[in-house]
Amino acid sequence: MRKSTLLALATSLLFAATPVSIAFAADAALANVVGNWQTEPDAGAVGIVQISVDNAGNLQGRLVGGNHPGLKDVNNPDTAARNLELRGQVILRNMKYDGDGHWTGGTIYRASNGKTYKCNVTLAADGKLNVRAYIGFSLLGLTQGWTRYTGTSMDLPPAK
Repeated sequence: MRKSTLLALATSLLFAATPVSIAFAADAALANVVGNWQTEPDAGAVGIVQISVDNAGNLQGRLVGGNHPGLKDVNNPDTAARNLELRGQVILRNMKYDGDGHWTGGTIYRASNGKTYKCNVTLAADGKLNVRAYIGFSLLGLTQGWTRYTGTSMDLPPAK
């Protein structure tokens, strides 16, 4: 076989294997973020968000617990949704894997003000999930460090 043919074959194999290695990296990263996470306090409320994978393969987060059971979504801009309980709602949506423990391109809903923000999620070396909500571009935003929640009760004690 000629050198150019061998080089072309090796290059083709390398590019063919790249999506597989990216998929393995995404699967490993997903294994580290899927599960329950406790948020930092926001207007006195602490939540437990269950991170999972949606049908499109993106991260999503559903509010499954916290220190205010029965809390209604009173600040929702959709007046019909204001009587719905926050628990059970998907608040983190469409987070696409960017590699190296980073997800981007999605949104997060902040119930304390009823607004939806662009969002980035990063799994930090210390095991925290850094969730950055922002307007426009990520320099104008706020980051919360969510911690893995290993408790069994979805009802947390009231904030002091």
